[in-house]
Amino acid sequence: MRKLAQYRRNAAPNSGFKERAVWQLSKGPKTGRELSALFHMSLGQFNSIMRGCLRGETAVITATDPVPVDGCTDFTYTLVITKRITHKNPKAIVVSWRAFGMATNDSQRINTEAAQRRARLIKAGLWPVGE
Repeated sequence: MRKLAQYRRNAAPNSGFKERAVWQLSKGPKTGRELSALFHMSLGQFNSIMRGCLRGETAVITATDPVPVDGCTDFTYTLVITKRITHKNPKAIVVSWRAFGMATNDSQRINTEAAQRRARLIKAGLWPVGE
């Protein structure tokens, strides 16, 4: 199974649950019973945790109509889309006046041109952001 990012690892028993569920659902739709067997938990526990994963913006997971199975309800979960969150109002890059004043005119010009080039590439989707 995929190794979780360091900031996601903690002592909680279900840390990184949504990421693991998205990884399993990226292979295709699965029933709750199949997923609960993969995560080594009961169907009831899985459904209660998965209820929180159905909300969100980065990974959209849908569940079909419930089917009663052995006193619990079973759903077929499908991954609709995974997307990166883009901020509606991105913050400007903060540069201290001291650093700006200590830079030479040539380095200011070169750095400003490089930043404008990166901004163009990011906007066109050609620059890897956050990877």
